[in-house]
Amino acid sequence: MLKRGANKSNHSLKLILSIVSLVTALTIQLVPSSVFAATLLLNRADRLSTSQISAPATHNISFTITDLSTAVGSILIEFCANNPTPGDVCVPPSGFDATATGLTSQSGETGFGIHANSNANRIILTRTAAVPTVANVNYVFSSITNPSTLGTFFARLQTFTADDATGTDIQSGGIALSTTDTFMVSTEVPPFLRFCASVTIVGFDCSTANSFLIDLGEFSETQTKFAQAEMMAVTNAASGLSISISGTTLTSGNNTITPLMPQASSSAGASQFGINLRANTSPGIGADAIGPGIATPSAAYNTPNQFRFQSGDVVASSTGPNDYRKFTISYIANIDNAQPPGVYATTISFICLANF
Repeated sequence: MLKRGANKSNHSLKLILSIVSLVTALTIQLVPSSVFAATLLLNRADRLSTSQISAPATHNISFTITDLSTAVGSILIEFCANNPTPGDVCVPPSGFDATATGLTSQSGETGFGIHANSNANRIILTRTAAVPTVANVNYVFSSITNPSTLGTFFARLQTFTADDATGTDIQSGGIALSTTDTFMVSTEVPPFLRFCASVTIVGFDCSTANSFLIDLGEFSETQTKFAQAEMMAVTNAASGLSISISGTTLTSGNNTITPLMPQASSSAGASQFGINLRANTSPGIGADAIGPGIATPSAAYNTPNQFRFQSGDVVASSTGPNDYRKFTISYIANIDNAQPPGVYATTISFICLANF
């Protein structure tokens, strides 16, 4: 008579994921087009890398030039707290600072650098004046400190023929931006390990694991006795899992059936007790592992028609997270003609550990 037990292992750990929302500034045309007539820069946008107050941000500024007949020598980008209207008095946003900015990328109309007359809220792009040949332009600025207060602020855009943003502008337009509070979203992804063992397990449902007794019947030196059982494991542990075996060979008082060490084939008439985790043909017992998981039998228990039993052996393992994986354990027992009579039994436990 052979009894099987099952051990379950649980762990407790919390993984907290934090996600910070980055809100891109909206482009809003706040000044009626009739004010600017034909001098309006179209498709104006400033995409901020972060809207968090006082945070260093990257500004990705783009617009469309509609006057392709007048030479452009400079572009003024002015950041104001009060309104987006070019030409009005500008109140710098509190805490805003562009003095450390760099022009990291430019496309469309190129050849620009940052003019020395730029300051904390004014960026002047300068070049030798040239008639624009490309309508859609894009300029990326790094290391601009956001305003220190929540709310809306504005960017004013103007193009000039002069290389220092002086004189009469050619075209202009405004952009509205905003600083916002960041918010945190947290979720718990608990580590888990599910393991069960039973004579039978229906599908991958551990709740059906409720039978733990195997009866091999009456031994004979001319016939191999065999049986099978099942175990199933799943875990999200980063380093996978291992399943080991614990117990003794079949024993009756002081009499035992010899455990197979190392692996050996089943041989009627020899004293043998062993297991493997494969489909076998001699005898015809067992099945290969099934399920989407990656766990595999250990080498000593992974050869069809070869059996072994050593308490403490790892019989199956995975090196990473393991989806549902079910193993069939094949048991074989043989006796020789000198085996003392008696009722031979053992209790075997399979121990599954997750490697977090």
